[in-house]
Amino acid sequence: MDDAQTLKRRTARVSGLRVAAVALAAGTALAGCSPAKTEASPTDLEIVVRNDGTTVSHEYRLRCQGEQVGEGSTLPTAQAACVLLASDPSALSPSTDQNRVCTEIYGGPDTADVTGMLAGRAVSASFDRHNGCAIDDWSAAAPLLGDGALGNR
Repeated sequence: MDDAQTLKRRTARVSGLRVAAVALAAGTALAGCSPAKTEASPTDLEIVVRNDGTTVSHEYRLRCQGEQVGEGSTLPTAQAACVLLASDPSALSPSTDQNRVCTEIYGGPDTADVTGMLAGRAVSASFDRHNGCAIDDWSAAAPLLGDGALGNR
């Protein structure tokens, strides 16, 4: 085989590889353009608020599919709560940082418990207002605690 024939074969192989590479890149790019069908796992929470700290004042149910309110929700602030949980699920996790500096301001006897499933995982959170940090946590979760939180103050 002479040098001219070898050069033609190499050129043909390189051209074939280039075509394959371009086709692969185009296929990958087109696959990235197709709409992904990833649905958020449903959220189904029970919320119990005790304005005096002991007696149940309000019981709510919150159901969300991402930012959308699900059927059966009874929480008056359901839309705001679903948006909050979709954008910041940590709002349902009061801080447990032992080094957090908190003011000793009493915010009242109010308590709230939230249990159920958040985006497909089990959660259980309790809120109160015993100091400045707890008041901040309560405020961050306010849409989850409904209009009944803090009674009629």
